[in-house]
Amino acid sequence: MNQTTFEKEAHLKDLVVKLLKDRNLSDYDMLDSLFEEIKQELHAHAKASNSV
Repeated sequence: MNQTTFEKEAHLKDLVVKLLKDRNLSDYDMLDSLFEEIKQELHAHAKASNSV
């Protein structure tokens, strides 16, 4: 599944709200994975911007 950073951020926000409402951390692995993917994409984008 290939999502844009914007779509991942939206999904991340929805997931955080859901977890806070439900007080359920069973989706922790998905949450952690999304944070890591977004962090890597932002890091890659920063590297690309600096090399120009």
